Parts: sequence; C-alpha cells; structure tokens
Amino acid sequence: MAAVQRILVATDFSPHADRALDWAVALARRFAAELQLVTSVFALPMAPAAPGYAMPTDYLRGAREAADRRLHELVGSLEKQGLRAGYAVLHEDPSSGICARAKEVRADLVALGTRGRSGLGHVLLGSVAERVARLAPCPVLTVHAEVASPAPLRKLLVPTDFSRPAERALQLARTLVEPGGTLVLAHAIPPVLGPGDAPLPDPSSEAWARDEFAKLAPALDGVPAELDLRFGAPDTAVLAAAEAHRVDLIAMGTRGRTGLAHVLLGSVAERVIRRSPLPVVTARAG
Repeated sequence: MAAVQRILVATDFSPHADRALDWAVALARRFAAELQLVTSVFALPMAPAAPGYAMPTDYLRGAREAADRRLHELVGSLEKQGLRAGYAVLHEDPSSGICARAKEVRADLVALGTRGRSGLGHVLLGSVAERVARLAPCPVLTVHAEVASPAPLRKLLVPTDFSRPAERALQLARTLVEPGGTLVLAHAIPPVLGPGDAPLPDPSSEAWARDEFAKLAPALDGVPAELDLRFGAPDTAVLAAAEAHRVDLIAMGTRGRTGLAHVLLGSVAERVIRRSPLPVVTARAG
C-alpha cells in the first residue's frame, strides 16, 4: 500500500459516523486523497402485502431524497474546505453495498463508525463495521464515537502472528505512520498447561516469535519497531499493549472468515474493533 488516494466514508449520520468522517478527512488532507461518501437507504424484503395495503414506496422515496440532500450538503462543506469529494446513496443492505461501492470506486480505504455492540445485541444485530472489515476489498478504518479527535499517527500498534494478514497490516502501518514515527508489534502467546494449577507460557513460542520479529527488518524499511510479547488471549493482549504503549492507532490483519468458520471461531480483529478505545484499521491478505 504505497499511498491512500481514495477514501470511501460510510455514514448513517450518527455520532459514530461523524467521528469516522473526522478521521477520514484528516487522512485525506495528509495524503491529498479524494473522499467518497455513501449512505444506505434500504428496505428489508417483505412478504406480499395483503389486499388493500401498499408498500411504503413514498416513505422510502422520501428517505432517499433526504439522504441525498444531507450527503450533498456534507460534500459541499468538504469542497469548501478544499477537499475533493463525491457521494452516492445506496439501495441495498449496508455491508454489501459498502463493499461493492468500495470496489467500484477503487477505494484504498473504507472509513466507518461502529457502536461496539456486545452480548445479546451483537448476537441479534451483528455489526455492519465488522462485516465490512471482514469482506471489504481494501483496508477498513473503524471508529467509535468516543474515540479522540484525529491526531498525528506517531506510534502504531501492529498485532502479529507473523502470518500473511499480519504482513499486510504491517505494510499498512508503514504507510500510515508519520515520518519519524514508530511501530510496536504485539504478539500474544497462548499459555500451556503446566504441572501446577496455573497455566504457564511456552518458552519455545517466545523464542520463535523473537526469531520471526528479527526477520522483519527488511519489511520495516528503516521504521523503528519494537516487539511486545504477551501471554494470554490475543484480543486482550492487543488492547493491553495498546494501552501500555499509548499508541495512536491499531493496524491489524484479518482472515476474512465467513460462514460456519466465522460462527465457530469468530475473529480477533472483530473483538478488538468492538472493544478498542482507539481507531482500528484492518487489512486482509488479499
């Protein structure tokens, strides 16, 4: 990822989406990138209406016209600030529409807000942000409303298991980190059962991780980096490392699981997106 030239910003006009737009604007200024805004006005498929009842086409048309006006105003405001911007109103479910639009406009990055649902709300409703992060054809930046205002990206955390998705995230982090900035690579080692009651770390995994980190020097291309080794669940380790190093953003890979594999195994990236107080940018291996 040599540069960010086009950023697709998905919005539902909520505080979460507004904060994602703030971050997208900051990145657009830094990279002189174009912004493309989208929203989705989508009607769920319905059973055939009973005689005498009509589908609410007038309501749907009005909602789409209102969304068009709001996006038009937003784009006008961005253009007055000297930014290049455009917009589109999508007529399909948000996650599918955002991914399709990202491919259509050849976006280098998708930015969107997330509410970070957990528990039953997450099980029932899922998350558009998490689905987009899993399926988008380009990296995805997710932001909670409570995330701080955009700031220079001087220190980035890159969770790594030294896989292809992690390598992709490292490339992305190198693109986003400010000149003179630093990277922290966090690797979580699951504990193994020892003879006592408490689980013990596997020392061979620690040695392997340090060897793999040493091999990354060419990929870092001179960007200073340190390794943070932690023992425990990966998502918990990532969030703890982010807090300990006071990083500005988390850049991580995702395998983009779908179907039964996703239901059974979930995704470390999704759990981090849900809980992180920092912006999270995810990248698939391709």
